Amino acid sequence: MGPTSHSLESFRPLSEDELNEWEEAYAAVEAYLQALRLRNRLLVAELVRGILWRASARQKLEPEKPARLLAMEEALSEVAEWTQDVLDVPLENRRLAARGRLALLLAGMPGKWQGTFLTPAPWPPEFVDAMKKSYLAAGPQFAELTMVPKPLEFNAIGSGAAQWWETMDRKPITRLMFIFVVVGLIAVALWYFLLH
Repeated sequence: MGPTSHSLESFRPLSEDELNEWEEAYAAVEAYLQALRLRNRLLVAELVRGILWRASARQKLEPEKPARLLAMEEALSEVAEWTQDVLDVPLENRRLAARGRLALLLAGMPGKWQGTFLTPAPWPPEFVDAMKKSYLAAGPQFAELTMVPKPLEFNAIGSGAAQWWETMDRKPITRLMFIFVVVGLIAVALWYFLLH
């Protein structure tokens, strides 16, 4: 959680537009934490405050980025890093994917371990065990499937064409004769249309 020594003084002076922008950032981060099923409003407010202070420090270095974007990047990064530390497993692209969110829910974090969320180590061993077990359980379950090829079903014309094609493959002389006949017919047709 963010240090308690911060106050709004570090944000000042803020224009009305900037206040609105930071209020939108607050609402976005709060909604994200509530989507993770955190229900304790005091805890959520404290976590949001810490995230917003880190975002405001970044805004001095990246003034072109809107406050809401910086705040959400900080929130996503902090939750992913914390989950990665708890699980002791690297997360893909350092993002908390659906599997990580599901692990938090399966481990009972929203109901039983809210006070542990985003806190530094050491964490209760029961919580870490529950997280690791639920992360493994949240992984994809691969089922071995076998696919038996089925023969294609053709209508009468398709069956005849398939049989004819097989005959052409097995008898190269017949195929060659067929090609000569087709080329001859094309030549005769061209000769007929060009001279008449």
